[in-house]
Amino acid sequence: MHRSLVVVLVAVALLTSAAPSFAAPVPAAAEDCGVRVNRPHYSRASEEIHTRIESFCRTVPVVSNTVSGRTYRQRFWGWELIAEQPPTTTKGPAAFAQDHRETVVAGCEAGSLYRYRTEVFGTVTFPQGTYSASAYEENDQEILCGRP
Repeated sequence: MHRSLVVVLVAVALLTSAAPSFAAPVPAAAEDCGVRVNRPHYSRASEEIHTRIESFCRTVPVVSNTVSGRTYRQRFWGWELIAEQPPTTTKGPAAFAQDHRETVVAGCEAGSLYRYRTEVFGTVTFPQGTYSASAYEENDQEILCGRP
């Protein structure tokens, strides 16, 4: 079973102004802002489960961009939280604030066999408002950590 990236834009707050008759700022389109998450995968180099997460917005100027993530492993009773990437923020208006990437790192025991799921949460603030989004990705197959 293959899952597509699910992006949900949660809150959009736009400034309205009774200011002089200059052009109002153009709000970001939904496809310009969001989050991405790749599938959790085993890193042979570090013998851990890694998942790349990203919060992005192509609309400039970006005031701040915050991203966080959580990785879970599937147990017989449900999903067990095993790693967190706490919220980290980049400040604008520099161009690098438009794309904020981090990696959620989860340890794993050699020989263990689990499915993994990573959730990402992103919030981008710019002068016209704020976009928040979340998404997740999980493995269809179990991942074998290390060598048994």
